[in-house]
Amino acid sequence: MNSSLHSIILPSTIRGRGIHTNIIPTVCNLKNMLSKLTSVNGDYTQLKQWEKRSYQAYQVDKIKGLLLESTESEQIQIIRRHILNGHPAEFGASCLDIYLVAFVAENIGVGKEVFFDYIIKEGISEKTNSAQAIWQVGKGDGVFLGILNEDGSVKDWNYIAAWVKGTTL
Repeated sequence: MNSSLHSIILPSTIRGRGIHTNIIPTVCNLKNMLSKLTSVNGDYTQLKQWEKRSYQAYQVDKIKGLLLESTESEQIQIIRRHILNGHPAEFGASCLDIYLVAFVAENIGVGKEVFFDYIIKEGISEKTNSAQAIWQVGKGDGVFLGILNEDGSVKDWNYIAAWVKGTTL
């Protein structure tokens, strides 16, 4: 949970975008979508339906050219900047799930079971499959981007603070 070392308390809205609505993703992680996008030379029509949902959630159209000419480590930095430069309302479930996982880990407790309990208690979903999808995508994408730790807690507090405040790093 959030310790006294961190100067930010994670709010339940991120610059006006609620974290309890429209947050159940199709299970496709960002890393796999980027890999597929690169392998098909950026041809959106060749993505599977679940890959398209991830693509749309991260508004990849706006940065596709940059992503296609970049290494994986460069892609990570491009996506991180893209998220900070955009408004949370512009992004879909997959992206916001990173923040939701961090919010629960830092304000309620860490781990998958605590997260599932929160999803059900808050009425986000009664289905464990939906809670699993949110956890899997949010934690997976957050770890891939270097924002979260494996347990869902925040790894990069500077990034989270910039995201909440609407600033860049």
